[in-house]
Amino acid sequence: MRANLAAKMRHPDRLHVIANFVDVDAVRPGPSENSYRAEYGLSGKTVVMYAGNVGMSQSLDLIIDAARATADRDDIVYVINGGGSTLPDLEASAAGLPNVRFVPMQPIERLPEVLAAADVHVVPSKTYSIMAAGRPVLASVDEGSEVQRIVEAAGAGIAVRPDDPEAFVKALRTLVDDAGGRAAMGVAARAYVERTASARGVAEAYAELFAAIKRS
Repeated sequence: MRANLAAKMRHPDRLHVIANFVDVDAVRPGPSENSYRAEYGLSGKTVVMYAGNVGMSQSLDLIIDAARATADRDDIVYVINGGGSTLPDLEASAAGLPNVRFVPMQPIERLPEVLAAADVHVVPSKTYSIMAAGRPVLASVDEGSEVQRIVEAAGAGIAVRPDDPEAFVKALRTLVDDAGGRAAMGVAARAYVERTASARGVAEAYAELFAAIKRS
């Protein structure tokens, strides 16, 4: 969005971007084996999760493709947590796949527990919250997008194009099979949001911008 606006401005250097903030006190890294996992039969599994709106723009068919491609792996389970206009179609597409679970939208106060239950999160959705929970991200996003920039700058996961199921499955296998790498990405993700997207970090960015404007 910044690039689009900057291309239309006489003085693009005057355009600044400050991120939304995430409540890093409410959303914190927690144990993955929690009551959410127990409730939905996920204990002991490697959980790949999408949590959010189930709509046209999320490319969630990639998750079903990945579930088919890894159907021989009984250690992996794919969780789609949420609801939306394309949920019935997605459920129909996943019919007969025992490694896919559909979970209804959870109360907001349960968000930290839901996020902690996953070993890998698929976005775009709740990127900052996922990172605050200290979990790695597999981002299915357009090249050059803000989510790709954030994930790569933070070292918080892997970004692939949304129209490339082969790259998605390859990246997913990389993350699933590397517990140490996932842990390191989770630590880096948490550190990034504490530094740049916490309430304190965002307030400091505004303060620096106002100070620069005052000096100019």
